Amino acid sequence: GIRIPSGQISKTVYKGLDPKATVQLVYSGDMTWSPDNTVQLDALAEVLEIKLIEKLREEESGVYGVGANAAYSKYPAPRYTFRISFGCAPENVEKLIVKTQELINDLKQKGALPADIAKFKAETRRETEVQLKDNQFWLGYLQSQYYNGDAPDEVLHENEQLAKVTVDSTKAAANQYFGSNLIRLVLMPEKK
Repeated sequence: GIRIPSGQISKTVYKGLDPKATVQLVYSGDMTWSPDNTVQLDALAEVLEIKLIEKLREEESGVYGVGANAAYSKYPAPRYTFRISFGCAPENVEKLIVKTQELINDLKQKGALPADIAKFKAETRRETEVQLKDNQFWLGYLQSQYYNGDAPDEVLHENEQLAKVTVDSTKAAANQYFGSNLIRLVLMPEKK
């Protein structure tokens, strides 16, 4: 019965001496379990990470590293967690959180750029092509499909799922998954 708390939560912890801050923004909530929805979450994570790298690292030169990932599970309840994390100088925390929120709002209003969607699709196809040749992948995949009661041949229909990822679908996914459940965690160096 353990769940990520709902609502808006913000915590700042002052620990350590290195002049570096670590930021995590965590969106979470209930979801409807389906291959369509999990692919949309994966696409959203990939296109947001592309934008975060472009904006926060390349344009702002503000982060040491940045990532966005989506996790989801069917049991014990169908839920998702969307985590954005980056390290930066303590004085840049607020500015970079605002830039991140601007990128999310842009996705909610316009959806992802077709070029970013194409990058996601190409990367996903390439990864799957490699994985399909690996027994360890099949062992984990079949075990997961059996556990979730999902079709064992789902991976073979990946191109059909990827075709459903569009500008409009990423816009809808952003509005659905970047909702009101947001946990903002910041680790700052101790004050001297």
